[in-house]
Amino acid sequence: MSWLVYLFFLHLITLYNSYVAEYTSAYPETGSDFGILPDRSNRVEDIYLRFYNGNSATEYVDIPLSQASQILDTKGFNKNNPTVLYFHGFIETAQQESVQVVANAYLEAKPDTNVVLLDWSNMSHGSYLVNAVGNTKKVGITTAEHLKTLLDSGLLLDKLHLIGHSLGSHVAGYTARELKNKYNKIIKRVTALDPAFPAFYPDGVVMEHINEKDAEFVDVIHTDAGGYGAPVRTGTVDFWPNGGKSVQPGCPRFAPIPLTDDNLCSHWRSWRFYAESVRNPEAFPASPASSYQKFRENPTPEVGMIYMGINCDTSARGSYYLTTNSKPPFGKGVDGLYPKGKKNVVKNSK
Repeated sequence: MSWLVYLFFLHLITLYNSYVAEYTSAYPETGSDFGILPDRSNRVEDIYLRFYNGNSATEYVDIPLSQASQILDTKGFNKNNPTVLYFHGFIETAQQESVQVVANAYLEAKPDTNVVLLDWSNMSHGSYLVNAVGNTKKVGITTAEHLKTLLDSGLLLDKLHLIGHSLGSHVAGYTARELKNKYNKIIKRVTALDPAFPAFYPDGVVMEHINEKDAEFVDVIHTDAGGYGAPVRTGTVDFWPNGGKSVQPGCPRFAPIPLTDDNLCSHWRSWRFYAESVRNPEAFPASPASSYQKFRENPTPEVGMIYMGINCDTSARGSYYLTTNSKPPFGKGVDGLYPKGKKNVVKNSK
């Protein structure tokens, strides 16, 4: 993506932000079209932890992040169990589909996991560049401070998994980085679901993006690379389903209005794929390759295969490719390693 296109892309986001803010203020009853805008001020004091303490995402307890230690005494929370902390994205709220889908996947398929949302919605709204982007670091630093308290109180560091979508990926990155650099506590795994591109790449020009040094293992799923998502490798392992770019199979080819469901379809595939992997850990085999073209030409893609998603091999390194279905279930199993069809590969190799 050229700098001219990049700047134009940022300009479109800024214009659309203004439209959303004005429209939902004038017509609050239509707020559900964009997600319910938080009725809070833009303060770190208004960040919440939402602990899902039932069988679905409709059952939860909200705890101010500043009182994070309360979660350890909340019914249903077991500090000895694995804990997943999910970070939502730009202009998202706790009611967003992405949050609900990922939370429900864990609650139903991994009931012994503590599932927690970092609700930073009061700071993820407003202008993308002026407000939300700058807040990723503030939120990450504050979250790390309170996670350190939880860890000192018995939460198991080895069983803590941070997962972020889009802008939330970078909040997770800042959180892990702060824990590592300031408190000498290294997160075992951070998963980034199509980490946001604008203002984070190239690294350090505006903000620092999530990277492989933030945790012992950082896995990234790219589904809209160069659009809303990161255009380059950014983790220990990077997965590129269907090449990692828009348009993902099943998404509209023409969706010019920024931040609409159709326009975000490819970007959202990242959390849809990950949630499906929670329910079916072997749904997404992926093959190592230096490019999507090399992957497509590989007659033996099962060599070196690992799984994308929850069961990712943490000893793996580099880029991995696969193909998916255009609708749920997205995972094709081993067939996803053969974009031209397994029979054709076998026939041509004889």
